[in-house]
Amino acid sequence: MDAPNPILITVINMVIVFAVLYVLGLFIKFIHYIDPTKSKSKKPVKVGKVITKKPKPVKPVQSAADVIAEKTLIAVITTSLMAYGCRDFEIKSIKKL
Repeated sequence: MDAPNPILITVINMVIVFAVLYVLGLFIKFIHYIDPTKSKSKKPVKVGKVITKKPKPVKPVQSAADVIAEKTLIAVITTSLMAYGCRDFEIKSIKKL
């Protein structure tokens, strides 16, 4: 008995998969069509004048954990530069972007 052609089996399987996907897509469209939670009427919303005040700038508060995190970050950067081979250097400043 001869084995069936593997290309034919592949094509049949692909047709089945895409047919199922098409049916699922139709099912999803049907669900959207009969959705009971969808609002039936769309009433325009009246927009009035909005008076806003400019917010006052707030100075950031630096906690002890932030100071420790910054010092740890500086130590990690220094250690990585030293591991890379830079021995004679001095860090002047580190800025967060």
